[in-house]
Amino acid sequence: MSDHRAAANPFHLLQLLREPGRVRDLQLSDWDALIRLARRARLLGVLAHRIQSRAEHLAVVPDCVRGHLDSAIVYSAYRVHLLRMELAALDRVLPADVRVAVLKGGAYILQDLATARGRLPNDVDLLVGRDDLRRSEAALLAAGWEAQAVDDYADRYYREWSHELPPLRFPEHPMEVDLHHTISPVTGRLRPDRALLFAGLQEVAGQRFLVLHPLDQILHAVIHLFQDSELVDNLRDLVDIDSLLRTHLQSTEDWLALATRAGRHGVERPLWYALHYCHRWLATPVPDGLPLSPPPIAMMRLMDWLYPRCTLPRLPDRPPTIGRRVAVRLGLARYQWLRMPPGLLLRHLGHKSVQAVRWRPAAQRGAD
Repeated sequence: MSDHRAAANPFHLLQLLREPGRVRDLQLSDWDALIRLARRARLLGVLAHRIQSRAEHLAVVPDCVRGHLDSAIVYSAYRVHLLRMELAALDRVLPADVRVAVLKGGAYILQDLATARGRLPNDVDLLVGRDDLRRSEAALLAAGWEAQAVDDYADRYYREWSHELPPLRFPEHPMEVDLHHTISPVTGRLRPDRALLFAGLQEVAGQRFLVLHPLDQILHAVIHLFQDSELVDNLRDLVDIDSLLRTHLQSTEDWLALATRAGRHGVERPLWYALHYCHRWLATPVPDGLPLSPPPIAMMRLMDWLYPRCTLPRLPDRPPTIGRRVAVRLGLARYQWLRMPPGLLLRHLGHKSVQAVRWRPAAQRGAD
């Protein structure tokens, strides 16, 4: 892989993530592109951990590259420490009788899963029951957390149509807190079974906070990527799903249980996409014959064109191609379409358009 243009191909980053032993084939010029791609995808810490887990892999890494890997691991440890500090502060102020689950990265860290190795957590995602939402928010506000400033429309959007409240942050704390009452927008096309979700919550030894059932952790990551995101620069989420699948599913029965639970939540289509791209890009050992129906051929071809162009990282000093710019816009349109029914979507887009018209003259006056 000595051709610099080949090293800049993001599929080579995927290859290295799934086969860290390939470091022996890399030249110094290859590392230049791969490190920048991994950093842009927020995967440099993950890659560093996978390389450093085997002494024979690390032995062939040039010293100047090791510095980047060591730095990524140290920075990940720092971010994890900040997350643990934020959880400790939240534990002190949230009502003791409220069942609170930690979602996504925070949950992986609390459980010490392989998925947590090298992560860069940005926020703390908490889940409480709908009946406990107001009381939990009030407790945080009374203790000094402050809601992100949003206008009346955005506040209503969060509280009536979303699955979370406006973000909260304690002054000078680096971590934002997102308080959820379910794992997918309540106006979305797919609505996971909230009762099943809360019935499956599990304890973590030595922790006040709960976590989702292992199968729900996988499905939440799947929903977050393929149902509730714009697909842009989200390669890390697919790497998370691959790691969760390898961690939680050890037998054919486990895989069938995942497919069955996806059916109960009504999220078979996002799961199909996740397994498709995990197997294709990361060689996830997905068994044949799972009871998941593939999407229509036209939709599969569209996603196979759209998803790589949106999700795979590119070198920051190279402008996006026309294909990527088109794909990003389509990814945004898909996200909005899945998130809201047509009537609400038209209303939402109308409001955003009016806002844009109102703000543009002010911005132009500022420029003058």
